[in-house]
Amino acid sequence: MANLNLPPRRLSLLLSMLLAGSALVAGDPAKDLPKFDGDIQKYWANACARCHGVNGNGRDNNGTPLPDAGFDFTDSRKANRKKDADWVKVTLQGKDKMPAFKDKMSEADAQRFVTEILRKFAARH
Repeated sequence: MANLNLPPRRLSLLLSMLLAGSALVAGDPAKDLPKFDGDIQKYWANACARCHGVNGNGRDNNGTPLPDAGFDFTDSRKANRKKDADWVKVTLQGKDKMPAFKDKMSEADAQRFVTEILRKFAARH
């Protein structure tokens, strides 16, 4: 590793710039997703299934966990512990690896996702 021999203030500035640059590269995982257009099934398939799986279990069609596997909504005991308002909040604000969708959909749209998608996954199991 190279010895930079920089004064503490310059080293601090350099580190800050590097961290800011890496944050820009990492970016927002939801930024490339389109805004919600009203078709819940299509949006689930295009925006959500990449992490939560088509069937809401965080697995691909072969049963293998997805690389960024999200919450398993088919685990009804865990899924039903949260109130709808909690799921709406996570959808809009994000949590852990889950990106925020507040710029992609309204609160009413997020509520529709909870009742028409998430709760149905939990009810099936």
